[in-house]
Amino acid sequence: MKRTVKFLEIALILCIIPVETGWASPGIFSKNQKPPKKKAIQIINAVRTADGSIKIDGKLNDPAWLKAPASDDFTQQRPDEGKPASQKTTIQVAYDAHNLYVAMRAFDTHPDSIYAQLTRRDQDSNGDWMGVGIDSYFDHRTAFSFLVNAVGVQRDLLMSGDGSSQNSSWNAVWRVGVSRDSSGWIAEFQIPFSQLRFSSGKNLVWGFQAIRSIYRRNELDFWSPQPRNSAGFVSNFGELRGLKKIAAPKDFEFLPYVTGSEETFPEEKGNPFRTGASRTLNAGLNFKYGLTSNITLDAAINPDFGQVEADPSELNLTAYETFFPEKRPFFVEGNEIFGTPLNVGDGDMANERLFYSRRIGGRPHYYPDVPDSAYVKEPKVTHILGAGKLTGKTAGGWSIGMLEAVTNQEKATIQDGNRRYKEIVEPYTNFSVLRLKKDFRKGRTTIGIIGTNVYREIPNENLDFLNKQAATGGFDISNRWGNDAYSVQFSLYGSTISGDKEAIQQAQKSSARYYQRPDATYLHYDPNRTSLSGLSSSFLIGKIAKGHWQGGTGYMMRTPGFDANDIGYMQSADYFTNFLWFGYREYNPGKVFRDYGLNGSVWSSWNFGGERAGTGMNINLHFRLLNYWGGFFGFNRQMESLNVSALRGGPALKVPGRINGWFGVFSDNRKPVSLFVRAHVSRDDAGFRNAGIFPGLHVRPAGNFNFSFFVNYSTNHNDRQYVTTIEDQTGKNHYIMGHLNQNIVSFTTRINYTLTPNLSIQFYGQPFITAGKYSNFREVVHPRAARYADRFAPYDYLAENNSPDFNFKQFRSNLVIRWEYRPGSTLFLVWSQGRTNVSDNGNFDFSRDFTSLLKTNGDNVFLIKLNRWLSL
Repeated sequence: MKRTVKFLEIALILCIIPVETGWASPGIFSKNQKPPKKKAIQIINAVRTADGSIKIDGKLNDPAWLKAPASDDFTQQRPDEGKPASQKTTIQVAYDAHNLYVAMRAFDTHPDSIYAQLTRRDQDSNGDWMGVGIDSYFDHRTAFSFLVNAVGVQRDLLMSGDGSSQNSSWNAVWRVGVSRDSSGWIAEFQIPFSQLRFSSGKNLVWGFQAIRSIYRRNELDFWSPQPRNSAGFVSNFGELRGLKKIAAPKDFEFLPYVTGSEETFPEEKGNPFRTGASRTLNAGLNFKYGLTSNITLDAAINPDFGQVEADPSELNLTAYETFFPEKRPFFVEGNEIFGTPLNVGDGDMANERLFYSRRIGGRPHYYPDVPDSAYVKEPKVTHILGAGKLTGKTAGGWSIGMLEAVTNQEKATIQDGNRRYKEIVEPYTNFSVLRLKKDFRKGRTTIGIIGTNVYREIPNENLDFLNKQAATGGFDISNRWGNDAYSVQFSLYGSTISGDKEAIQQAQKSSARYYQRPDATYLHYDPNRTSLSGLSSSFLIGKIAKGHWQGGTGYMMRTPGFDANDIGYMQSADYFTNFLWFGYREYNPGKVFRDYGLNGSVWSSWNFGGERAGTGMNINLHFRLLNYWGGFFGFNRQMESLNVSALRGGPALKVPGRINGWFGVFSDNRKPVSLFVRAHVSRDDAGFRNAGIFPGLHVRPAGNFNFSFFVNYSTNHNDRQYVTTIEDQTGKNHYIMGHLNQNIVSFTTRINYTLTPNLSIQFYGQPFITAGKYSNFREVVHPRAARYADRFAPYDYLAENNSPDFNFKQFRSNLVIRWEYRPGSTLFLVWSQGRTNVSDNGNFDFSRDFTSLLKTNGDNVFLIKLNRWLSL
């Protein structure tokens, strides 16, 4: 523990050393390196025009465009970085009291080669497109981006973290007109000031960027140069000047909705809750109010997310919960300010975070204990009574994020003979998040703090296993210097949970920490505890941009008692991991490769008992050829280590080392037909292998129609799959493992058909089949024995009485018709279907299993949702 505290002290000192000192200069890394030259800033001036004098039709024949100055100094980012754009592009900017206008003319010497796909709004697609990014906060980190392709399909993005986070679910209400002529094509933007966030002033200066994509050349041009090896994106913007006396907008936006749905399902005789059909009618309201020009209040009353696509199917045999991304619009929009990762870098732990919005409105935690003869109707989700968030950024550089949500007390209805009654399965719960972040040095230095809290109103002893209260809090620091080539990051967070003894017993025994492990003398399981606390920290320092070589070192640490899972997401605590990584990048095309990159890393991990939990290394390479085909491959080696979760609370098990390899190939995705295939194979030192192959195909037969098809087939031969723990008459636990042969196959189909940019049809469907058969049941008798075979002894497990074999089949689909009948207002028609078939036949037979799935009766939901955007 002393070593960990010392690491924290050193990390904090490194983060707060002033960047003006000699240590912080890049010269320490290269004695001959000269200070970077200050780059020239691109500047464009906007002109004032009379209200309503510009007609958005893509013609550019309004008087304002005759007096607005034009800029045409565009530079390639690809394929020939730093060279002038191959085709001329001009931009002009005007404004009135309510809107910002941008005119972009894309000249083209071959106008017949301009290509674009007709897709639904916000769908990424191939083709020629243009757009602008507006840093109206002028913080060099945040940008509102507005894009359009050559047939008028709109996209908008909210960028944060200097472009490191891009929120494509942010939907602004704005207009754009496009047209073509013999000289190329034109885009004319109208962006209401109410859709931006800025501080009022007499003479405003905003960050500004303009972008153009020329599809046939795979060319991307920027008005303000954007190097591919730059550490940031928004920090490379130019400046928009000339904005004078803009009144701060304080619009009040309403989005009321109404939904009606009918669910059909197989009738179950005797079950009063499975009569074959049910109907619901629902209504609610979302609203948005600009408290100031840069602070916004969003609120939702009884929100509904019936149009959201279902999660993919899975059968989780691990000790840890699966992470699923957030898809609900209310929580996706603005989530960039609340995002607080617990770790640094990417990899398996990149999803761990202090705030995981899917905790709000999830499935109820409790299932009633009822006789086998009783029938139960349980809520599928916990209803959100109301939610609100306050987001924005002050003129002083403070980013603010506050979120509050209240979920309902949910009850299951139980029919036991002639008696019908209700039982509480989820308590009233309040979720709170506060996030503040301050920028310095034009966004190159940031200091942030966060606090979260969950409070549950526990009504009876059935729910005593839930934490009554859970809180987390802490701070994070990041700093870039040396022309943004070097970076240091540090975070320190704490957590505390409290509740009934039963809740804290469950927390101590959870897969995140396993306090009850009999060999963990440094952990102390206390059945009488009513609270639990801990710390989490991460640190990274390195070269992250500029030049070919990059690299860094750091650590990630979490004490055993740290727990963020009431409102966040984490898999495990009780570890200290340090790592070293390097990378080499080549962006300039050569004789064979258009670009390529090499990465490598080494790491070691210990628990707080000083036991080595893992050591490994990784090497991987990715490349793209001159013909735009490409690929990747790599391998990692993990050494023999102790696995503390293998026996689900039993002693740590020494597991063999493993080598994993993977590769993939993909074709030129600009073509009407493109494909990719990736595969992986792994083998442990005991000789057991896993493998998988994942081919995919994307077909675009027409500009407004495309479909994709992906296959996932994998095999899992696991000689150490946990089965159960059996307690004998003397109270001794016997930890049983078996050899698992598992096959997994799934097919994912997506179809997109767009009639107009505002009217589209989308389909998603996925059949999923997995079967697993167990054999060679053994008891773990010497978990740390030197020889692999000595760790186990045969065990006569009566599998025929409680067979762990499984055969799980599921189909999920969504068909969504979406019509944006006016800006910001949408009609959804949705058909969702789900089929599930489960048996204990562990033998895999694709033909039999797929046929069985097709014959399984499904549950269908037909939904219509109408919302209307109103602005006051």
